[in-house]
Amino acid sequence: MNISLVKPSNDEAEINLMLEKLQASGYRFTRPLAQRAFYIETPPSTKSIKAVILDTETTGTNFLEDKIIELGMVAFDYCPDSGNIGQVLGTFNQLDDPGIAIPPESTKIHHITDEMVSGKKINENEVEAFLDDVALIIAHNANFDRRFVETRFPIFSTKAWACSWAQIPWGDEGLGSGKLEFLAYKSGFHYEGHRASIDCLALLEVLHSAAFESGRKPLQLLLQRARANEIKVTALKSPFDTKEQLKARRYQWNSEMKSWAITVLQAELLNEIEWLKKNIYNNNSFSIKTEKINAYNRFSTRLGEIELMAC
Repeated sequence: MNISLVKPSNDEAEINLMLEKLQASGYRFTRPLAQRAFYIETPPSTKSIKAVILDTETTGTNFLEDKIIELGMVAFDYCPDSGNIGQVLGTFNQLDDPGIAIPPESTKIHHITDEMVSGKKINENEVEAFLDDVALIIAHNANFDRRFVETRFPIFSTKAWACSWAQIPWGDEGLGSGKLEFLAYKSGFHYEGHRASIDCLALLEVLHSAAFESGRKPLQLLLQRARANEIKVTALKSPFDTKEQLKARRYQWNSEMKSWAITVLQAELLNEIEWLKKNIYNNNSFSIKTEKINAYNRFSTRLGEIELMAC
């Protein structure tokens, strides 16, 4: 059973005693999300890096047609080795008038109305100032948020990105879902979600609080994945009767190129070529297309360096 403490008590000692009794009886409770100034104070000898957690609210899901109506960011610093989060450096939250009516189905999610955004505009200069000296941007669905903000604000295309949804193995660490509300619950707190800066603060708390079976910190795992260089391998003119083998290997079909593709770590490229040669092309000569992917183009629409390779 869960008990969420929505209203704070005036008697802190009384409420702590009640919680101790409930926990001793097998109850689980969650605390309200509280904004922190510090998480772990970084020792002066440790080099810290500045990062931003970002979230957007939009009129819909198509970045080519829909518009941003809210941009939220939380800046913080962290230790690149331990993954410890240090100080919260600032919060940014601005609304934007999209110039079109916000669809009711979108308002139902984020509760932002036409009246709330009327006449509002996100200040691009303030966005750029907030991102000064930022080395990394984290979003909980970077494949969505990055495309929207890069379309509107060019500065986002110059930053390294990471995705806490796709690049942290939540399931492997004993958590049944990567949804932010579920991660918050498992981390021991609750919050009113689906407003940009609140979601950012909730994700920051999860990155600090989530307990992993491996004993590693969520941010530490995220940084490891974000730093890794990858290669997207497209198997050109693969025999039709090998499609089930490719699917089992987790290749995905590209209908535009009419080819199967997979993304692997750069260090695994030669192994993947050898697998293709043996299992797909029957040791005959073949060609692949490779695309270099890193934190600066991952989750964006911008292509990495492309090369055709004869194998």
